[in-house]
Amino acid sequence: MRRRTQTSLSIQELFNQVLNTPLYWPGKTARLERNSLLDYCQRSTSAHISVAELYHENSKLFPQMLSELTGSLIQLDEFRREFLRRRAMVIQASGIAGLSLGSRHRELLATVVKTTALELFYAVELRLVIGDLLATHEPISDTLSVVKHLSAYDIAAMRRALQLMGSADVPFHNGPLLFILGSFARNDLMFGPRGYRRTLLEAGQVAQEISRQAKQLGMAARLFYEFIDRDADAVMEADGVEQGTLMAFELAEVSYVD
Repeated sequence: MRRRTQTSLSIQELFNQVLNTPLYWPGKTARLERNSLLDYCQRSTSAHISVAELYHENSKLFPQMLSELTGSLIQLDEFRREFLRRRAMVIQASGIAGLSLGSRHRELLATVVKTTALELFYAVELRLVIGDLLATHEPISDTLSVVKHLSAYDIAAMRRALQLMGSADVPFHNGPLLFILGSFARNDLMFGPRGYRRTLLEAGQVAQEISRQAKQLGMAARLFYEFIDRDADAVMEADGVEQGTLMAFELAEVSYVD
């Protein structure tokens, strides 16, 4: 549903609005609709507080805070690798049905795991949608475990979520969709409020490596940053609080075998 005042902006119009937006009179201006540009420009004189600003301010590190962070009391990377090792053992012993990818996408995942620090996958998880199957990637064994079968409603909701800021006229390929999830609670355990920002930074490192390796393999990988979070989380089986969907890649078409 389009907003009453929603119109397209040229680049020059946006610069003009950023540079020339007047300040509202505090307590004397009623805004009928939210707008990210106005939220930013009026932030110092309005009641709207940026969530990112709160996280940034509340997670600032200082010497006296160090003893409160569990991550400063242990061999952090060793702990994260041990967590991954134990999880891999549980997954392998569970007998969950596995999923095989075509050779090019298998090579992409295998290369990303080899060229990325293993400990980053402590709080960052990769999940793939292949046809009507959702699978999670286990980095140590480099295997895919089926999480669930997706209904036609799930698939439609997922595609609608990813097309939020794109054009509905641009079709999806028939290849897999690769999702990056952040498990915020795991880094909160180590870093307190800083765990949230740490997870975002680590997810960015993984995403950069996926993009780099896809380019090396000559593979098209369209990246989605903005989407309907709740719909994507519902398909990914993420609660949206302790674990949430951060990014998604649409990979080139490839055959697969289940």
